[in-house]
Amino acid sequence: MNRNYRKLCSLVVATAVMVSSVGTLSLAQSSAEESSGSSPAVVGELRNVAVVAGAPYKKLIGDVSFLGGLMGRPEIGQMVEGYFSLFTQMKGPKAIDQEKAWGVIVQTDGMSFYPVGCLPVVAPDDLITVAKGYGAQVKEGDDGITNLSMPNGESLFVKVVEGMGFIGRSAESLAKLPANAQEVLTKIAGEYDVVARVSVKNVPEMYRQMAIATMRSGAQQGLQQKEGESDEEYGQRQKMVEMQMAQMEEMINGIDSLTASWAIDAEGQRTYVDVSYMFLPGSKFAKQMASYKGSHTNFAGFYRPDAAASLTFATQSDASALGEEYMMELATSLEAVRQQAESGIDEKVEDADVRETLKAAIGEWMEAVEATLKTGELDGGASVLLGEESMTVIAGAKIAETAKLEAGLKKVDEAAMSSADYPGLQWNAANHAGVNFHTLAVPLPADEADARRLFGEELNVAIGIGKEAAYLAIGKENLEAVKKAIDASAAEPGKKVPPVELSISLTPIMAMAVANEQNEKKQAVLQQVVKYLQGEAQGRDHVRMVGQILPNGFKYRLEAEEGVLKAMGTAAKAAQQQQMEALQQP
Repeated sequence: MNRNYRKLCSLVVATAVMVSSVGTLSLAQSSAEESSGSSPAVVGELRNVAVVAGAPYKKLIGDVSFLGGLMGRPEIGQMVEGYFSLFTQMKGPKAIDQEKAWGVIVQTDGMSFYPVGCLPVVAPDDLITVAKGYGAQVKEGDDGITNLSMPNGESLFVKVVEGMGFIGRSAESLAKLPANAQEVLTKIAGEYDVVARVSVKNVPEMYRQMAIATMRSGAQQGLQQKEGESDEEYGQRQKMVEMQMAQMEEMINGIDSLTASWAIDAEGQRTYVDVSYMFLPGSKFAKQMASYKGSHTNFAGFYRPDAAASLTFATQSDASALGEEYMMELATSLEAVRQQAESGIDEKVEDADVRETLKAAIGEWMEAVEATLKTGELDGGASVLLGEESMTVIAGAKIAETAKLEAGLKKVDEAAMSSADYPGLQWNAANHAGVNFHTLAVPLPADEADARRLFGEELNVAIGIGKEAAYLAIGKENLEAVKKAIDASAAEPGKKVPPVELSISLTPIMAMAVANEQNEKKQAVLQQVVKYLQGEAQGRDHVRMVGQILPNGFKYRLEAEEGVLKAMGTAAKAAQQQQMEALQQP
């Protein structure tokens, strides 16, 4: 899902520029049905452009206490409660409704923005008393609005309606209160502790155009011909930037909402962040999302639970549904990559014949990549295997025209022969399950102690090329590892997997860090972490990122398991203990 990842990054940038142009926070609309089915905001009609929703106070304190307990700080929840009580002169916890959500809602009428804080209250007079305690001058105004003039010269305006306290920076912001605010906040907060959502389609048109103009202006300012850059290269770069700007404009006009959510999951013993984006039905991007037919892999064996890091990606799309525009964008992007690679070759390679050979190899590889992407299918996996003194990397992926991949590899091997230090590829050094492996052993310098500890005196590389797949294996026992992964993949053909999943295991990483750390104090801290992970984590030591296709959108989840959180607490305790011992020494 590399296109989706790039799309997400572009959306984040576009939204950030839009928010900066507007000059205020913008987040999303209350209901998914209303969000996906309504038209962009029009002048005069109030709509939610931004919402930040927090879980009820009681749930937040409970979740923070749970998280603190995992990290070795069970008192954190009580500390937060204590600070809140102290700050509010012991009135806060009793003045608010601890069972209801709170947050900030920003509305727009198509021209202006009306942000208000929303706090469920049961004793609003107590909160006014707290403000007085901090020197605020209280003045009752019209329509039930209370003006709090703060000692620093700023003012806050408060209005309580049916148990919800609304707080604004101006009386005007309270003249148009959001409807069903409690319902909106409760629905958006859902299972999470904090949610921030931007309803991009409700941003007024003038601000959208302002964001687009700002981005185009910035792009044009940086689009100057570089020294040594040919007219052809400059023209291609201009074309690439213009295409990117057009895509960004389409995103701004085609995206429905962008949401970031954080949850502490006591039952699942983890914490996670979800980032999701939704496109307007019928938009170009919604149609592209609809073209995805599933996510099944023929490389399941490359995703290894025992690995320090593992990656799998698999999407099957209807290639015809991607459209001619997608194919043109793809060709333009690959051409830009090819030209950039050729420019690097021109800069670093003196021999003209070698330069031409390497450029021809790049051309072969770009054709193989383009042919693969045009099929609409992405499928592959990779793992990094770590021992205290070893590292092995294995990877495999579907390639549409492997003959071009091999042809390019032969050209690179031929070009590299001009170097006296190049040992040369051993062609067809091994064969397994219809895959021919070509191997390379690169001597490592004697002064590269760290590299030699992990890989030995030689860096062993194996490149496997099959009928519709290519493989890479690096490190000690690399061939054995990749063959094992190929066999495991064959045992589970077409396995259903998430569109993309990346998993990082803390235990092998920390074990290797201990073996390679020279500082005794740091090593002692790491040893405490490894002792916990190996003895108590029971395999729940992962940081994981998982993608999920949604109707008209996509979601990424980044989660940390309990072992990771407890390892952080263990490290903090060990470091704190060292500091205390150092203070006690004469």
